[in-house]
Amino acid sequence: MKRLRMWLRRLLWDEWPHRLSVLLSGLILLQFVYWFAKEDGFWLPETVVIVKLTLLAIFAFEHLTRLHWIVRGILQLASVVVINVLVLEQFEVIAPMKASGFVSSKLFLNLYELTPYLWFGMGAWVVYVTVIWWVEVKWRVYILLVVSVLALCIRDSFSSIYLWPQVAVIVGCGLLLLILNHFAQLRRKDPTAWRHLAEYPASIAMTVASLIGVTVLAGSLMPEVGPMLTDPYTAWRASRGESMAFTTGKGVTVPPSEAMDTSSGYSRSDANLGGGFRFDYTPVMKVETNHRAYWRGETRSHYTGKGWEESDSERRDPWNAIRPEASLPADPRLAGSKAKTVEVKQTVTLMSEQPYPVLFGAFSIQKVMGLNGAKNGFEPLQWSAPQSEIRYSERQPYPQTYTIVSQMPVVNEEALRKLLLAPLGPDMAEFVQLPGSVPERVRKLAADLTKDVATPYDKAKKLEQYLRTSFPYTNKPDISKGQSEDFVDRFLFEIKEGYCDYYSTAMVVLSRSIGLPARWVKGYASGTPDFQQTEPQGFAPNELLMDPDGGGVYTVRNSDAHSWVEIYFDGYGWIPFEPTAGFAMPRAVLLEETSASPVEPQPAPQPETKPAEPVETHHAAAWSITAAAIAVAAFLVWKLQVVELLKERARRRRASLLKQKVIVECERLLRIFRRKGYVREEHETLREAVRRWSLQSRGMSEELEAVLHVFEKAKYGKAEITEEDWKKTNQIVERLRSQL
Repeated sequence: MKRLRMWLRRLLWDEWPHRLSVLLSGLILLQFVYWFAKEDGFWLPETVVIVKLTLLAIFAFEHLTRLHWIVRGILQLASVVVINVLVLEQFEVIAPMKASGFVSSKLFLNLYELTPYLWFGMGAWVVYVTVIWWVEVKWRVYILLVVSVLALCIRDSFSSIYLWPQVAVIVGCGLLLLILNHFAQLRRKDPTAWRHLAEYPASIAMTVASLIGVTVLAGSLMPEVGPMLTDPYTAWRASRGESMAFTTGKGVTVPPSEAMDTSSGYSRSDANLGGGFRFDYTPVMKVETNHRAYWRGETRSHYTGKGWEESDSERRDPWNAIRPEASLPADPRLAGSKAKTVEVKQTVTLMSEQPYPVLFGAFSIQKVMGLNGAKNGFEPLQWSAPQSEIRYSERQPYPQTYTIVSQMPVVNEEALRKLLLAPLGPDMAEFVQLPGSVPERVRKLAADLTKDVATPYDKAKKLEQYLRTSFPYTNKPDISKGQSEDFVDRFLFEIKEGYCDYYSTAMVVLSRSIGLPARWVKGYASGTPDFQQTEPQGFAPNELLMDPDGGGVYTVRNSDAHSWVEIYFDGYGWIPFEPTAGFAMPRAVLLEETSASPVEPQPAPQPETKPAEPVETHHAAAWSITAAAIAVAAFLVWKLQVVELLKERARRRRASLLKQKVIVECERLLRIFRRKGYVREEHETLREAVRRWSLQSRGMSEELEAVLHVFEKAKYGKAEITEEDWKKTNQIVERLRSQL
């Protein structure tokens, strides 16, 4: 027993400064792993796991100080290989491997299968051992501390990533490493005192731990105080009117305070809602229409507790090309809809140079009539039927004018009130999704508000009316009252004031809490009608003043940026709701035919009788008409080049097969790149991914550009794909595969 205690004492306390130095070095490196894991798309999940386990394995082996460093290195290298195999098998990146394969002729083949993940593990091993050596000298600890903290602080300030916990850990580890270096200096200068300290390390450890504990306790009890000065980057962003979100120590992400409010306008990102804004009355566009409407932009269905993001199905939904004046495909969920519609025609004219990711129009858009006054140039447009959105490629100049025809649904409240809550299919599950961050009191509020209401439509109206009448509208809500991590919970129970994003998000969450499928919509409110202009054709003078939803020319400004709610009703589709106080949702109404007093029927006038013409005259006229029709048809066939068009169609049919082959080859290349760690993100186009890969591996840039050129030619271009194009693409893909 005594021998066991001595062995444990030797294992735990012998060379304890080195053991503690190994621990602190590993904690510093772990903070960088946490940083890289937070970067979107920087490291794959399996890479993060491999590096973490590698650091843990190296930490364990470095405690075997009695082993020769060569033996210890061999064991560490073997552990890196084992970790790679186990993790990659768990993530199903590789097929299961047998241990015998690493002691046979298959060794190098198996190691090749582990790349590039193996390089990350080996790199972590080398870096860890290097840092352990680096921190043995005090001035090198200072360099490591300054460089690490500076790097994390800059990244934290210039992004939405929250890295202050990592900064705190690195500072603490750095200070302890400086203490260890002080002990090393004591060991050299006063061996007797050091031997006593080595025999009884608890004597100094208790003192150090007490000082650290008192400091941490005092810091945790101090009241939270906001920053006295604004950092230069945030001030620069605020001066340009750009939003800059920050994350509190409680993990709640909120926009900047009122001193740094951004200007109103159409938001590009809705991942972090809240904060305040200043009204910007800069004109955005003029809309000439025959009916007032909300000018719908995009919809979101995935609520995170902080804001809105695209759901998986929204990312995967197919996008259709748009042809001039052609009816757009309808949402399959709306097949057989009983809802009546009113046709709304809008001509949008941009008044600024700001590009947008979508075309704006009344819900639901049916067709695009023209861009910039022409019937061509529709290649940048893509239509998503489930989302009812027209996406516009931001790589192309945004059109200065476009004309859209929509079918605006008529809200038949009498019919909607007869509907019962229908069971939801799998394709509607995302519209009742709620994260675990939504507190129970939010769900209870929704249930209490609607417990005495029978039908789904009345429940939705009850929630809409509650929000409109219970919370005051303000563009500068007092966000200091908010403590909850959930955005809707903060609004309903703590802040209790806000603007459209607060109201609309709250209604979607409350509706989903009681089983109503709902989605969040953003765009622009109607804008201000221009009554000084001439009334549109077909309207009597002053008719627009009598009809609040009448047509006319509306000036839409940045201050009109707005968000609202759409709720799905079986058999009628998506119905819009306006929960924001002070706003009025435009309504489409079918005009009933006015009844008139009966009119006595008048006898129809009898035609004058004419003498019959001879039969021969009729025959001659018939032959003349037939000959003229044949001549006109022949002229049209020649003029319109019908024969040439038929030949061209046949050539295109043959070329389409080659286009498909090229696209299949490019998809194969993407799969090869994915296995080698070159991942195309969900939000990236192929061109953006190729540009990023070319920066990573410049040796492949020319061949990647060649493949991209042929792919875009096949996917989007009107030119034909030749046999040579397809063969060239196949050869390049094979070369890239062999290089990887």
